[in-house]
Amino acid sequence: MAIGTEGMDRITVRRDGEEIRLEGKILLTAGDGGVLLEARDGQLWAVTADQLAARSETPAPFESYSSAELGESLLAELPAGFQLHETAHYLICYNTSKAYASWCGSLFERLYGASDNYWTRRGFEIHEPKGPLIVLVFADQRSYESFAKRDLGDAAGSIVAYYSLQSNRVAMYDLTGSEAIRAANGRRGSLRQINAMLSRPEAAPMVATIVHEATHQIAYNSGLQKRYTDVPLWVSEGLAIYFETPDLKSQRGWRGIGQVNRPRLATFQQNLAGRAPGSLARLLSSDTQMRDVETAADAYAEAWALTFYLMRQRPEQYAAYLKMLAKKEHLVWGNGEERLREFQTHFGDIQELEADFVATMAKLR
Repeated sequence: MAIGTEGMDRITVRRDGEEIRLEGKILLTAGDGGVLLEARDGQLWAVTADQLAARSETPAPFESYSSAELGESLLAELPAGFQLHETAHYLICYNTSKAYASWCGSLFERLYGASDNYWTRRGFEIHEPKGPLIVLVFADQRSYESFAKRDLGDAAGSIVAYYSLQSNRVAMYDLTGSEAIRAANGRRGSLRQINAMLSRPEAAPMVATIVHEATHQIAYNSGLQKRYTDVPLWVSEGLAIYFETPDLKSQRGWRGIGQVNRPRLATFQQNLAGRAPGSLARLLSSDTQMRDVETAADAYAEAWALTFYLMRQRPEQYAAYLKMLAKKEHLVWGNGEERLREFQTHFGDIQELEADFVATMAKLR
């Protein structure tokens, strides 16, 4: 599997009877001739050999699209009525109010700054994103669901926001239009009214979801994690939950990183009485529990608890473990035994750690 060179790559892709011409950077070439390309707009294209109609390289170096180029592309892609709101690190494409787009931009920039400071202080070489981070904000849940179905399928109706590894975008809708929040305060035109509505208890889980998905986007664009690599799901989701905890005392619903996530802690502690032997090894070695709707709530709680524990009790080992994961190659998937071995290399015997982990988190209040 060959890694791409430094010039700008151009490919033509044949899919569903259409030809798609792309410019970007080929990250790797498979043995059969398929490629993984990072396009100039940040999207990843996994192209099989039979889909690859043409390929060439130019001497020009790879460059991501500028904000102006991205904005023009987004407005052409989305339905009429969308506008652009730009911040230091984000390009927000919206068809709701300017005030709500500004609220989102402010929240995301606070999260970005806090994340950058958090990881830099822990010895990570965090870099700026290659281009603006794209966020799509739909005016209402119905139009958002129509868009999100292409990525989420039927689950779009139960998820208020999501980050796509393929497109590298966060998509969401204006939360102040949801019935539960609007019923509490019908007016939502100004930034002050938006702050008031989204600092209510009813809004806390929704704001947490926005922060959660934005955390994924930051992690995959700052060098902390790498898209399309074998990162265990408990790691990526545990990190996002660690960052997501809402703060209803803050005017804008979120203020910091690493607070105790009360709902996740309650679920984890409630499950301790019936905890089966080897539970931690199963979480570490497989993503199945995280993906199964029957076990996901419990698995997500355990992923948060383990992340919280490692952040507090084993911070140096945890940092080294994350750095190891960030160096993995694209599209190379390991097995459960390899995941356990990697974890043990950094944290030692799993059974011993599990005993201390459970005892420590059982006492957390």
